[in-house]
Amino acid sequence: MLLMLIISTSSAGCIGLVMQREIMEDLREEPTTIMKEESFLWDVTFETNSLDGVQYNNQTQISLDATVSKITITFRAFFPYSDSIGEITNETDELRFVEAILWEPGVKESGGNPFWQVKTTQDYPLERFEFSNIVEGNWLVEIDARGYGFTAPIDQFSAYDHFDMSVTITKPCVHFPEVHDKGDCTDLSAL
Repeated sequence: MLLMLIISTSSAGCIGLVMQREIMEDLREEPTTIMKEESFLWDVTFETNSLDGVQYNNQTQISLDATVSKITITFRAFFPYSDSIGEITNETDELRFVEAILWEPGVKESGGNPFWQVKTTQDYPLERFEFSNIVEGNWLVEIDARGYGFTAPIDQFSAYDHFDMSVTITKPCVHFPEVHDKGDCTDLSAL
């Protein structure tokens, strides 16, 4: 290798440059493809300390390209005392709820059905949903919720409605050792 380096530096013109480039290419580490996850998070705790509920609305657009291989959704909700309060007021469905919807590109505008949807007025245990039939384009996450929260003089009687949700997309990413730090990469769709 040293001999080739000496010969290439002493060679004149383009032939020397070609030899130097080939030597450099041989020394370079191979790029690796890794699966990268990008997450969108919603973590909402309602706090009112009054008889008025708090309304929460959110619309988030998520752009997916053809390289996205998977969408993972996690969702859970807590509505303390929802069983007993619902029996007393019989209006729990309107006063305390969370509705989350994921729309494929163009489906909402055309009057179609959501890709994924959950609506709850009761405690909803942590659940994970995975989908691999992905359409390229701008997806829409819609969240509509209403809840209460109060701090009681005795901590054990305090209660807060709460929900959390995440949408995680998985797509390939290329790591170039000579350019990226450990863990960094360039999306395959950008190459």
